Formats: sequence, C-alpha cells, structure tokens
Amino acid sequence: MSRSGPHGRETALAEFADLLSRARGGTGGAVEIRGGAGLGKTTLLAAAAELAPDFRVLHVRGAAAEKTLPGAGLHQLATALGTACDVSDTSPEQLFPLYLALTRALAAAARENPVLCCVDDFPLLDSVSRRGITFCARRMADHPVLLLLAGDPAEHGEFPVVPLPPLSGEASRRLLADLVPDGVPRDLADELVALASGNPLALTELAAALTPAQLAGTASAPTALPPESRLRARFRRRYDALSPAARQFVRLVVAGERVDGDTVVRAARETGADLCALDEATASGLVREADDVLEPAGALVRSSLYAELSLADRHATHALLAKVLDDGRHRLPALVQRAAIAPRPDDPLADELDEAAATARKTKDYASSATAYHQAADLTADPHRQALRLLAAARDAWLSGQSRRSRTLLRRVPPLTGDHTVRGLAALLAGEIELRDGTPADGHRSLLEAADELGASDPALAITALMRAAEATCAAGDYAAFFTTAERVRALARPEEPLPRLMSDHFAGLAAALRGRFDEAREPLLRVVTAAEHLAGCAPKVWAVLAALVLGDDERAQRLATQAVSAAADDGVLAPWALEFLAHTALRLDRYAAATRAAVDGLRLAQVRGQHNCAINHLATLALVAALQGDRATAELRLAHAADIAAARGLARPVVLASWALACLDLAEDRAADAVDRLRDVVVGGTDPFVRVLATPQFVEAAVRSGDHTSAAKALEVFESWARSTGGPAHLALSQRCRALLATGEEADERYREALRLHRRADRPFELAKTELFYGERLRRDRKPRDARKYLRGAWQTFQRYEAAYWADRARAELRAAGEAVEHPAPPELDLTPQQAQISKLVAEGATNREIAAQLFLSPRTVEHHLRNIFAKLGIRSRVELTTFFR
Repeated sequence: MSRSGPHGRETALAEFADLLSRARGGTGGAVEIRGGAGLGKTTLLAAAAELAPDFRVLHVRGAAAEKTLPGAGLHQLATALGTACDVSDTSPEQLFPLYLALTRALAAAARENPVLCCVDDFPLLDSVSRRGITFCARRMADHPVLLLLAGDPAEHGEFPVVPLPPLSGEASRRLLADLVPDGVPRDLADELVALASGNPLALTELAAALTPAQLAGTASAPTALPPESRLRARFRRRYDALSPAARQFVRLVVAGERVDGDTVVRAARETGADLCALDEATASGLVREADDVLEPAGALVRSSLYAELSLADRHATHALLAKVLDDGRHRLPALVQRAAIAPRPDDPLADELDEAAATARKTKDYASSATAYHQAADLTADPHRQALRLLAAARDAWLSGQSRRSRTLLRRVPPLTGDHTVRGLAALLAGEIELRDGTPADGHRSLLEAADELGASDPALAITALMRAAEATCAAGDYAAFFTTAERVRALARPEEPLPRLMSDHFAGLAAALRGRFDEAREPLLRVVTAAEHLAGCAPKVWAVLAALVLGDDERAQRLATQAVSAAADDGVLAPWALEFLAHTALRLDRYAAATRAAVDGLRLAQVRGQHNCAINHLATLALVAALQGDRATAELRLAHAADIAAARGLARPVVLASWALACLDLAEDRAADAVDRLRDVVVGGTDPFVRVLATPQFVEAAVRSGDHTSAAKALEVFESWARSTGGPAHLALSQRCRALLATGEEADERYREALRLHRRADRPFELAKTELFYGERLRRDRKPRDARKYLRGAWQTFQRYEAAYWADRARAELRAAGEAVEHPAPPELDLTPQQAQISKLVAEGATNREIAAQLFLSPRTVEHHLRNIFAKLGIRSRVELTTFFR
C-alpha cells in the first residue's frame, strides 16, 4: 500500500472519501465493493477505515465455516456495537425484532460519532445475517452511518457498486516496487506483472517466491503461481470439485487456450464424455464461453491449472486436441498441439510450423503466426535458424499487440547468432517497442545499436533505425542526442536514393529549426514535403507532416497526415503514431472536434496494439483540447490517466503538454500568475522547441495580464521569428495579437485590426474569436461599447459552436456589460456539434452519463453540460425525447 492508499485504487478511495463526507453530514447508506479473489477488497476496507479517523469503525467478516450458522454475522455486529441484542434466537418470528434492535443500536452509536461498518466477504455470511445487515443499511439514509459490503462480482445486491477491476500495468509495477524494495530487473518485472494479470494477491505471492537467481537474472521467470499460493489452491479446489467429465473439458480449454464449440463436441465424441458436463465446467468459473468459443477465465487461471496438471494429463489432452483438429481445416492449431508434446528438437515439425506461420501471417493473423514461429524455433536444432524464427515470432507478437511477449522472444536472439543483419533487425524491433511502449531513452540506445549492426549490409535500414532513434530523443526530450543522431544520418545518406535523401533533408531541416535558424531550415524541409508526395508508406508522410508544421503550412500538414493514416491501414503498428499527427494538425487548424476524433481513435488503437506511450500522447492531446476550451474537469481527468506513466517512462512531450494545458486552465480562471509560472518552464526554459513556440501566445497573454511585459516581449521575439519565416497568416495573426496585448492606444487598435484581418484569411475560427474577445474587452474598457458589441457578439457565437463553455460565458458577460442583452442557451439556429451528436447517439443507445464519459474520455459533469445544450437546441426536456431523434 502506498502512502495514499492501495496502488491503482484512487477512484474507489475518492468515492469512499465522498461517501464518508456525506455520512459526516448525516446522509448514510451502503455501498457494495465487488471484485474477484485477490483483487484487494480487504486491503481497500482497511484503507477506507484510515480515511475515517473520526468514525467509530466496526468490522464484520464472513467465513465459509460459519455460513450455516444462523445469526453468526449478526453476533459479530452486536459484539462490535457492544449491544445487548440477543442473536441466539433466529426463528422467523424473532427476526424482525432482532433486525430492528440492531438498527436502533447502530443509530444510537452514530449519535456519538459517525459509524463506518466494514463487512468483508459479505457473501460468506449466513443468510440471516446478510438479510439483517441489508435491513439495517436500508434504514441508514438519515443517519451518519456508512456500510461497506465487500463481495464477489457475481453477487447481485441492491446498493450502489464500487467495482474492483484488475490493476493497471503501472499500478502493478508500483506495487511490485513496494514488495521488493531492492528492485526487480525490468525483464523479470514485466514477466511478473503479465503473469499476475492485475491481481494484487497474485503479485504478492509471486514476489515472495522469487529466488536470488531470478532476481540476479540468471534464472528464468516463473510461469505460474508458486505451489503454496492461496489463489492457486483456490483454483485447484474448484477443479477438484468437478466431475471427471467436467474436469476433462476444463483440461481441453486450458491446453487449447481458445477452443471453438465444434472442437469441444468432437473431443467429447472421441472420448465419450457427456456434453452436459460442459455446463458444469463453465459454472465453476474456471472457463467461460462467448460466441461459441471457450477460454480460460483469465491468464492467471490458465497458468495455475496448467501447472497443476500431471505430465500424463497434459500429454493426453494435447494429443486429443491434435487428433480432433487434424481435419484439414485447422492445420495450424493441430500443429501447435503436436508441438506442445513433441521431443526437442524436431526439425520436420518445425518446418511444418514455419510454413503454417507464413500462411497465417499473410492473412494478418499475427497472434497465431507468432505462436507458430515461437514453437518452430523451440523445435529447431540449428541456432541461426532458431534465431530467425524467434525474430519472426517477436515481430508478429508485436504486430498483434503483445509487446511483452515480443521483448521476451527478442532477448533470446543475440546469443544464438553472430549475423549482423539478424542482430540489427532484433535491435531495431526492440528499439521500436521501447519507443512505442517502453522507455524512449532505452529505445534510443537499441536503435543506435541497430544502426551500427545494419550500417554495412543495409544502409537504408540503418538510416530508418536512426530516424526512429531521433524520434526517441524527441520523446525523451534529449535534443542534444538528436543533433548527434542527425550527424550520423548525413554520414550514411546516399543522395541518389529518394528515401535516404528525404531522411537526410528531414534531419538537416529539423536540426536547423531546433536551433532557431528557421530560414536555414526552410529549403531542406520543403524538399521533404515535396518528396513525400511521391513516396509510398506511412513513415515518409509523417516525417513530411512534421516538416510542413515547422514550415507553418498547416493545411498541407493535415493532408499529409490524412495520407499517413490511410497508408498505415496496411501496417497497424504505425497507425497510432500517424493519428497523433492528424490530431495535432487538426488542433493547429482550430478543428477541435476533428482533433478529438483523431486522438480518441488513436488512443483506442494504441491500447489495442499495446503501444502505451502513444496512448499517453493521445491522452495529453485530448487534455490540451479540453483545456483550450476551458473544460477543467475533462482536462484534469485525462491528465490524471497520463501523468504516472509519462513520468515513469521519461516521456517529455506529455509532461510539456500537461503544463501547457494546465496553464490554459489557469488563464481561463483568471489566475494569470499561475499560468506564467507553468508556461515559463515550457516557453522560456523548455526542452521541447515545437511546444515552446506554439505555447508562446498563451505565455504572452498570461504575462501581460500579470504585469510582466518584459518576459512577454522577450518570448514573443522567438515566436515572431518563426511566424515571419512561415509567412502563414494564422501565425502572423497570433503575432499581431500578442503585440496588441503589449501595446497601448492607437497602436493596439491597429494591431488588433491587422490580427483580425489575418485570422479571417487563415480560417481559424477559434483564435479569431479569442482575438475578437480581447479586442472587444479593450474597446469596452475604452468606453466604446457600440464598437465592442460587434466583436463580442461574433466571439460569443463562435465559442458556442465550439462548446467552449468558459469562453462563451466570458464573451456573454462582456457582451452584456457592453449593453446587449443575450440569452444563455445557444442560438436555436445552430446545429448539433460533432461531439453533441456523438453524445446524443450514445444516449439513444441507452448509455448512462458515466458510461458516455468513460467512452469519450470526458468528465460526467461535461457530459451533463453537453446534454443541457442539446436539450436547449432541440427544444426537448428528457433523454426519452432525445432518443426519438436517433431512431
């Protein structure tokens, strides 16, 4: 447990804190905590008690041995209350008086201090006690009493539920660091976290069983919970309680991992097993069925039960599956089952697996091809061929979203071969995985190693490795390493080859831009943009997007980003990366709805692909969009998901975007000095030159509003240099607006008017509205309300369209102060925005506000705000009426 409570349970603890606060105010009740075995219900109850030092805490715990003793749980409650309630007679006619007496005792105890009643293992209480405690809970609404009832997810009660899902990977790593203070090698930590599958008890048991050799990295990681594990014993007891036929079905699913219904039926016919026993197997909770496919109830169940099987049972089960799958339609699954029991080595079977894996790869069934290549490698005698097959397995595991498995396979490659190309390809893949789902600084080292290995045999591929290495330096915020990498590219580039030439120009242009020499950067970056139009593939398009953004050609950047996303459709690994740039270009164009769609798509795809660094980048972008619209609740919700992983992995860009987003929120709430403090690290001393330039307008605004004109003017010089080099009206408009903020009198008016002219040329509605607002505010203060109203009205209407509640309210207040009466709801002629339409559709499908918020990465409060606007626009009053619009 961390100082702030159990790792990964911040949401539950925040909810408990709110419930305890309400209980202190006299509003009590009950909440159910639902989670499977080992997920930390007992620990969470203890943490809840720590949040309530001013409460009288009562503890009740169910026990299987007492489940048949009527009133045993009520006896615990009565003892904890110190009441004289007689629980010895639990006959039906005495239950109501008994329950009533305990209810009164709870209420009486709460008159002295608020009461927290923690009931652990609630389903294991006897039925009389369960009914009695729920009877009491129903009557605590007007008393300072909170009951927390901890049970299994299969239980269905009547009170609000706090679910306990498995821990995230990052929360699991933090828990592991607490369990093993001296540290665990990263590779071993990855294996333990994956094996524990988010179960805190499993991770605790695995950590306790680690050997010195495993901690030293000289022994392999465990593949199952230790034999003495309580969780493993729990699974074993469930398995042992089944009938022989049901146990056979469980063995089939555990050995096959995913088995379709037809295979199960044929296996039953082969052995004469009664298919009715399949219901018994699924009812045990050890296997589950969905869409006619049976699979173990989680990786933890699968590894535990497989470890429990005898060698004879394993062999017989794999042999049975191989036999029933050998029908010509399931060649690869049959080979996989044969390989599980084949002697080592078995080159003929390895060759068959290799051929079948290649076929699966052609159909993009990368999970199957990775398994087949892996097994083929294990059956291969020749070390070099084994290395090639492991490399193929690692690549396909990565393509299927299994980054941890890919890393594990890659670690086996270098000791098997001295071939520079194979070793270079392994290092290239390892570096790419670290870049997308690890620590970019580690990825940079692997990618430089790949370039060294590939330099002689494949210079183009070596340059690709260096491009990825440069991307890793930017992700880590190490721009000194970027310049070093750029020099290496120039040494390898061959001018006669289009792609290496593009890469060389890309590095030359970016290096100049990063040093602030924008005029020097222009020509090579223009060549990059032009060349990328004629080159296939996602990566050249993305590199050209970055070049176009530095050149200030935002429209062309978005076209290239769209092409990059389309090109990435054939290589899903690069799609989340391409979507990052599509979201960023939309944001630069003030197309916030489009930026949100791209970032949400990228976030979901990154999560599916196991690319958590890309997911964090998308979350940070989504937070910035919300902050620019003045939506603190949504921005902070998104940043909270990103902060821990970004810090742990040394991801520089999300940290910088977070500071920028929070500064925008500070500005929106008239805390200009706080915004200056946040943006000073980004704009003045920041390591990210691109964000440094783009955040300058907010820094100038904040500095002017806090009276620091000197800092504002100094920061503006760099921005103006870049804006002039681009010649783009959007950036020149921002430059003029910043100058207007610094100016006085007629000069300020001229600057504002020029900024407005340039904004209209650039078609940037949101920034145009902000300039209209700032100018309107200035005119009103200068006692020119008639002139001010024209600008303030346009700003208000634009902010309404963007659903930027803060900015719309600010413009509306200024408009009213200037003498124009305006209604609060959005103008009725405005159509639904894309976000409003998406929310409306989800409402029509029956989603709750909380479910909509989770799906769209919004706060529930923001969803409520959107619904109020939707109702006003459509002239309706209820969700039921809204549903009729989307039938």
